[in-house]
Amino acid sequence: MTQEVLAPGIPGITQQNVDTVAAAGPEWLREQRLAAWRAYESMDLPDPGDEEWRRTDVRALPLDGLRPSPPTVRIESPAADLAAEGVIFAPLASALAEAPDLVRRHLLSVVRPEEWKYLALNAALFDGGAFLYVPKGVEVDVPLQLVTGAPAGGNAALFPRTLVIAEAHSRVALIDETASSNGEKNFVSGAVEIVLGDGAKLDYYDVNRWGDNVYNFKTVRAILGRDAQFTALAAGIGSKLTKMRIDTEMPQPGAQAQLLGVTFGNGEQHFDYNTLQNHVGDHTISDLQFKSALTDAASLVWYGITRINPTAGGSEANQTSRNMLLSDHAKAAPIPILEIEAYDVARCSHGATAGPVDEDELYYLQTRAIPRRVAEQMLVEGFFADVVERIPSEPLRRRVMDAIIEKAGGRAATLEEIELG
Repeated sequence: MTQEVLAPGIPGITQQNVDTVAAAGPEWLREQRLAAWRAYESMDLPDPGDEEWRRTDVRALPLDGLRPSPPTVRIESPAADLAAEGVIFAPLASALAEAPDLVRRHLLSVVRPEEWKYLALNAALFDGGAFLYVPKGVEVDVPLQLVTGAPAGGNAALFPRTLVIAEAHSRVALIDETASSNGEKNFVSGAVEIVLGDGAKLDYYDVNRWGDNVYNFKTVRAILGRDAQFTALAAGIGSKLTKMRIDTEMPQPGAQAQLLGVTFGNGEQHFDYNTLQNHVGDHTISDLQFKSALTDAASLVWYGITRINPTAGGSEANQTSRNMLLSDHAKAAPIPILEIEAYDVARCSHGATAGPVDEDELYYLQTRAIPRRVAEQMLVEGFFADVVERIPSEPLRRRVMDAIIEKAGGRAATLEEIELG
């Protein structure tokens, strides 16, 4: 039996690219980059028969002609006194010099290169991204924002990596927004590593507004300390293809996680989400609410695992996926998985639906002289409202909802098109 030839990955990317990036960093990081490169070279792409990958064919992606490029990065921090309190919010490259011990202790430890081929490539070539450190007991009252983009011209392979460390009883919110021009082909393999101390609270908002020809892969993983609270929102608006993991690890008692998702797909966009709510500590709590609206030939996959380990007695968990299909060609595949190994779970539930707009609701609105297209827009807005309203930042709420409604056909015409007779 002959051995299968390994998938080549991205043609044109070589160890010389790794050497170039590594030259700007310390020796310990250079060694880790080279180890990750060796892992990348030795790994095949995921088995297309694997449950997490069989609905997204990564072997067929047109990734020729790409060149490793540093992403554009903009860091916004409106609170001027953060540095005085010990908060560090800076490009990751700067943090290697400003807080080398902290970075070395945690970098590549939460999202590891051996997980799959393109994460290994990220670990070898990461450039861009940010480092956020909040000391013990410090509460940051305004959301911090990271905006990542692609250089002009297209054919860029981007490898952003962000590391967040929130020490015990600290509090912070981070908006992680990505955007690029339509039409330009780009590839993104990103990673976000999050470490929360005991009693820490982090709200993390991922707003995907990549251009319409971007192949976007991203892994977000948080490790929660005792009684820590983590909220994550994934807003899927842009890209041609998005394959995203959001994992919450709760090894300590009392940790709480809330995972929210809002996605609007049109054209031939494809979104594939994998989520993990991993309860290890006792009396941990998690809740997942994902919603999508899909039109044209857009498609979505959500494969979510809730795992209640034997040590997680008294835990509570829920996962819900609701999907609105606005055309005959749109597709949604929500797949909830429960793995319960503890005998004294307080509550564990799941639910998933996929279907068209409720015709009775449309009819009701149309009888009030509201055109069908406008009525659909109103129903889409109402469909997402309960999830979007959980975003504590009002400007971000408005930005996410406006982007969704714009893709659904625009809000400005709604009142103008209504004939009052």
